[in-house]
Amino acid sequence: MSGQLPVQIDPIRLADEGARLCGTLPGSEMSRLQEFAVPDSRPGQVTLDLQFERTGQGVRRMHGTIRTQVEMACKRCLQPLKVEVVAQPLFVLLQSGEAEPEECETLVVEAPLSLAELAEDELLLAMPMSPGHAEGECEATFPITVGKPPVVEKRVNPFAELRGFKGKNQ
Repeated sequence: MSGQLPVQIDPIRLADEGARLCGTLPGSEMSRLQEFAVPDSRPGQVTLDLQFERTGQGVRRMHGTIRTQVEMACKRCLQPLKVEVVAQPLFVLLQSGEAEPEECETLVVEAPLSLAELAEDELLLAMPMSPGHAEGECEATFPITVGKPPVVEKRVNPFAELRGFKGKNQ
């Protein structure tokens, strides 16, 4: 299924049909994703390419790629920075009551899901914890010593002179 994406999906049915969803969603409607963007900026279009299938063992799976660009603040210089966020979900799809396999992520489907919320959840999990410019592009400069440990000056104890007074007054 390409182009116009549905608002609600039934992943179990899509896996049974072997469907593929390709298209875009407006990033401006993803409010939780907007919280990470710099003020007066909106996430770009969210591109989805999700494959729903049944494996040879009859296991229902969903896998694919979800990507967007978000303008975030660099954590070093606080200047805007465009970050491409790419999520590659891989889920075993289960109906309520089915046994969960231990070796992979599962998604228990009890009712139709919002495709936008599913995409937003996956993008939020893929967000960088501390976005920053590449080395040499950041406006914040930090002294970097390569190969040599920093020189630590020996500090004098400010109370060392007082030790001498203790014996004189007695």
